[in-house]
Amino acid sequence: MSTSHQSVWAICVEGFRRNRVPAVILQSAAGILLASYFLVPSLRPVFDSVSDLKERTDPWFAIMSTSLFAGFIPWAVSLHRGRISAGRGLPHLIGMLLYWAMVGGVVDGLYTLQDQWFGSGRDFQTLALKTLVDQGPFNLFWATPTCLIFYGWKETDFSWTRFRTVHSWPVIKRKYITIQVSCWIVWIPAVAMIYAMPLALQIPLFSLVICFFSILLMFLNK
Repeated sequence: MSTSHQSVWAICVEGFRRNRVPAVILQSAAGILLASYFLVPSLRPVFDSVSDLKERTDPWFAIMSTSLFAGFIPWAVSLHRGRISAGRGLPHLIGMLLYWAMVGGVVDGLYTLQDQWFGSGRDFQTLALKTLVDQGPFNLFWATPTCLIFYGWKETDFSWTRFRTVHSWPVIKRKYITIQVSCWIVWIPAVAMIYAMPLALQIPLFSLVICFFSILLMFLNK
């Protein structure tokens, strides 16, 4: 095996090692919510209320909920734990809110399009196709590159000059592989469960899972 292939393999192994525990916890949380929807009738009114709110307030529900759960809450936890200094707090908050608002709108559009393309069935073929599109081209060509760029930019306090200085091509390649491998380990089963929910409940479940995932990785991978 060549040196470059050994390096890629080492990144994959490290990604699995770092994310195996959060993967199990996150996937268990998504599974509990999915099971609660189908197996606990007393909770159905709660799910129906969230579904009605989502349908009445689109597209703002997706934008605001993802911004809140993946942007504000992880930022607040980071600030409380001293991982963000007070002077850097507001710029980081604004950046997180705007980035995750954009992600929420894009992911909501993806879920809607996939429902139109493949239908709303919960059979294996439908869920497999949606998961393949989500974790294949969508992640490879959009989600992972934008995540790498945004968080790399944020780490340099939103300085493009510092970003370009820090992110040489080998650094970008290593970060890309690390993010993508971690994403697949954690998200492939979770995304399949998200697509098993009705369309109006997919973004709410996504928002809860991405919040939990962001906070969990912040502590496990600091």
